[in-house]
Amino acid sequence: MDDLRRAPADNINGTDDDGLPKRTGTFYTASAHIITTVIGSGVLSLPWAISQLGWIAGPMALISFSLITLFASTILADFYRFPDPVSGRRNYTYMDVVKVNLGRFFSYNLSSN
Repeated sequence: MDDLRRAPADNINGTDDDGLPKRTGTFYTASAHIITTVIGSGVLSLPWAISQLGWIAGPMALISFSLITLFASTILADFYRFPDPVSGRRNYTYMDVVKVNLGRFFSYNLSSN
């Protein structure tokens, strides 16, 4: 199973296939970053703001926030390595992902006309 997660161009000198230092993150470090981001983004202000919306708009706002977060994280995961998830070019920033996604969108629209 571990062979499926490793890129084929990994080498033994401590760098990844793009020449940058090899990533050493684990499930636990990723989980810690996610928890820090979610909790740190408004642990005190978000509940108060949602409670001000009331019983109808508050839960609707929470559901819409979660759907937007799901959509954004899916885009980031899908386009981290594009077009091939194992050996495709890495996109290191959110703007790189947006450029790839917009380029794919516009090339599809131009070719369909």
